[in-house]
Amino acid sequence: MPLFVAALVSLAAASPAMELVPRSPAKGKMMTTTVSTKGADISTAAFAAAVMDCDHYPLGASVMGVKALLQCKTLEKRGDGYTVIYQLTGGNMLVSSREYVLAMRVTEQTDTRARVEWDLVKHDGKPGTMTGPYASALNAHPDAVYTPYNVGGWTYDKSAGTIAYKVTSDAGGTVPDWLVSQDAVMAFPLELLKTKWGVKP
Repeated sequence: MPLFVAALVSLAAASPAMELVPRSPAKGKMMTTTVSTKGADISTAAFAAAVMDCDHYPLGASVMGVKALLQCKTLEKRGDGYTVIYQLTGGNMLVSSREYVLAMRVTEQTDTRARVEWDLVKHDGKPGTMTGPYASALNAHPDAVYTPYNVGGWTYDKSAGTIAYKVTSDAGGTVPDWLVSQDAVMAFPLELLKTKWGVKP
């Protein structure tokens, strides 16, 4: 067996089996935003690479004193094209932090268009006693609430000069409706756009 083929087989074999939570239009709350790149010179390759590089996401965004994102780290780069990441959101006295494990991949990339999509990796139980392929990351924060549904994607259209972000999520647990606002949900993606490319709405 050629060496590079053996390496790919070894990488794929090392990855734990994972199941993605099925996408359903009946689940969660969907929010979207589209911003103009305002002439910023962004290649589609650079855009996709920045979105996939979750270890260097900005953590400064907050809404009403609640951090949009406390932690974001890569758990695994799999041989099947997915990068698996863990995210922990901020919380306060009214609402607990949320956590989830996502499988991201580049689903489209040409000279003029790039798309990165993610799905929730299925885990069972409650934080502290979760089971599943990446449960150890979730169990490290037993006070957080596991988010049972979270899917979405980024789309960069270089020709149109737009970047779109779409997420459909069920936060789980109990969250006051006024906290699940456009401002709260879009705080992190808008921070990423500003930090990486100077793009603001």
